[in-house]
Amino acid sequence: KGCPILFAPRIPPRAHELAGCKTRLGAMKKARAMLDSLMGPSRDQSLTERSGEEFREANVCKHYLVGYCPDTVLGKKLAACRAEFDRPSIVNPGCTKLHSVALRTEYQQHKDFAKFQREYEESLLKYLESIVREADGKAMYEKRKRDDMDITWEFHEKLCDLCGMKYKLEKKDGMLGSGLGQDCYKDDLHEETELHGLFLKMRSRCNEMKEKDRFRREQDKEAPGQDDGERKAGGRRSRSWGKDDGERKA
Repeated sequence: KGCPILFAPRIPPRAHELAGCKTRLGAMKKARAMLDSLMGPSRDQSLTERSGEEFREANVCKHYLVGYCPDTVLGKKLAACRAEFDRPSIVNPGCTKLHSVALRTEYQQHKDFAKFQREYEESLLKYLESIVREADGKAMYEKRKRDDMDITWEFHEKLCDLCGMKYKLEKKDGMLGSGLGQDCYKDDLHEETELHGLFLKMRSRCNEMKEKDRFRREQDKEAPGQDDGERKAGGRRSRSWGKDDGERKA
């Protein structure tokens, strides 16, 4: 009989080794996502292998392509301000789709740019209008509820009609208890908050896009099926939308 074969017992990895692997994997994912954003997911392919229409893929954020992604600009800030019993907002807390500078350039240089621009901007307009309706609905609901229940507004209880947020003024230092007078609360600085400013810009963007959509529909009536020079000029102007303050901050 030969010598018995001995198998070394399997030693489980240590906790710090697992943590190190997870950290390296996380860093690799971040690096890959950054490269995708700057150069596009098809960066390793040659120019002849690329279709020139990677921007049309389902995982690409079309709202980013036209210059404004509400999920990125507003999503996380709305989620952070949501009270315990508030309904979840229709705005997602961050965009899960790809934001790529390279793909936006590809989209802008596409031969059918005007066609895709109109399609994506109409989609964005519908989304912005639904966000505005949600904010308006929150404010109207809060007012109606208090009227129906005959609940008066205390001095420190505030409601912003623009962003639909209900909030309370902070008490001054050293002020405790309830039933305090106006002099016991800090100034109302809600309009100076970042969230209020973002809602103001979002509503302004929505109004701009409504006007642009109205102009396009008028052009459709005058020249059905045609993409005239005036519409193309409007398309070139709107390429700069991706450089707005909200997108840079995101």
